Amino acid sequence: MTRIPARVFLPFGYRISVRQLTDVEMDKQDANSDGIWDADTKTIYLRKRLPVTRRRYILAHELGHAWLDWQHRYLDEGKARN
Repeated sequence: MTRIPARVFLPFGYRISVRQLTDVEMDKQDANSDGIWDADTKTIYLRKRLPVTRRRYILAHELGHAWLDWQHRYLDEGKARN
């Protein structure tokens, strides 16, 4: 079974932390979400109690948000607005 990584690395030293949170911890972030991308801290939060297949799916989704943030910061040099 594939494990959930604790870190993901994109080019140019863009390091992403992956944290798996309990329901209580996740609800403090957002009670209605099972996954969150925090661009300020470059952290993806996942709801730990979910099956690993669901967490992998959510991780892929949140990595999409992280990739777009990376693209905005490094490829577009911050010029992209939408």
